[in-house]
Amino acid sequence: MPKAIIVGAGINGLATAWGLTRRGWTVTVLEAGPLPNPRAASFDLHRLIRAQYGDDLGVAHRIGAAYAAWDTLWADLGATHLIRRGTLGLSREPGDFTDRSRAAFVANGAGEELAPEEVAARFPLFPTEGVRFGLYDPAGGMLLADRILRDLIRWLGAHGATLRALSPVTAVNRATGEVTFPGGREGGDVTILSAGVGLPALAPDLAGALAPYRATILYCNPAPEEAALWETAPCWTDLGGVHEELWGIAPAPGLPLKIGNGVLTGPGDPATQRLATHADVAATLAAYRGRIRGAERITPLDLAVNFYLMAPDGRFVVARDGRTVLLSADSGHGFKFGALTGLDLAAALDGGDFAAGAARITGAGVVAAA
Repeated sequence: MPKAIIVGAGINGLATAWGLTRRGWTVTVLEAGPLPNPRAASFDLHRLIRAQYGDDLGVAHRIGAAYAAWDTLWADLGATHLIRRGTLGLSREPGDFTDRSRAAFVANGAGEELAPEEVAARFPLFPTEGVRFGLYDPAGGMLLADRILRDLIRWLGAHGATLRALSPVTAVNRATGEVTFPGGREGGDVTILSAGVGLPALAPDLAGALAPYRATILYCNPAPEEAALWETAPCWTDLGGVHEELWGIAPAPGLPLKIGNGVLTGPGDPATQRLATHADVAATLAAYRGRIRGAERITPLDLAVNFYLMAPDGRFVVARDGRTVLLSADSGHGFKFGALTGLDLAAALDGGDFAAGAARITGAGVVAAA
């Protein structure tokens, strides 16, 4: 029975462990922090899943397969951790995110293109002044991230995998796949380094290409008078404008409204910059005025700081060196592909074509939309 060592228990590490366990492998997962780790990039109440993907056809074409992979996981877990509220993107200028998403969105048959008056009629929470068109993906919505991580940990433990919390890996022999951690050493047929922002420390040769990015997320209560509209409102991927990056997740039972402002995201130090600031809150709230009805009456509840690993051009990295696989499938948008990444990497390692599997995961070989 082949054996895998997986370093890092974020969504990609756990999903790969799941994929390999389903194929009969012996799997050990080593996590530097607790299980799950609240400092991991994957840990949050929820994450967006959506078909609007800019002009990156190579990644956008995988969304259908990503939904199917999640369905496979739900069947194994015995629970569905996806709320399909739909996702809406609005275009206000040529070249903004929704405009750049249009070609791939249409090519993939992902959903509906809406005229401004249709947006206003169906989604009145989103002002349409200056809107050119909207893209609506009815299959999209929110993946309940923390519940997914906890259930994957539970499933892996019940199916024979070994999970070790508080076991930071300090050294890796890529040729043999042997790793060193407090209390011992261990190796296998393959070692997968999926340690998130900890990956550059284990693979210093990647440090110049992979950088930790700091993102802020504001949880809040919407304006009380808009509560009824929020009950059926979609999540959103972009509200238009080439210099705006507004995205968010609608409130759901037991879950608050979540708003993000990508303009505030950039390189940061996870060791020293995890505290949120009043400036982060003020800038996020100000950006939503005129973009969401009642934005000036939103009540902040909490501001979270999340760090993820950014690869060149926002891509994913999958590479093999000896018995070691280097995996960074994040760049701020990797969670939605987590189940699919795990299944694809497991197939590539279990007698498959590794190069072809890596190309699928990274979206390589698909021409960008014109």
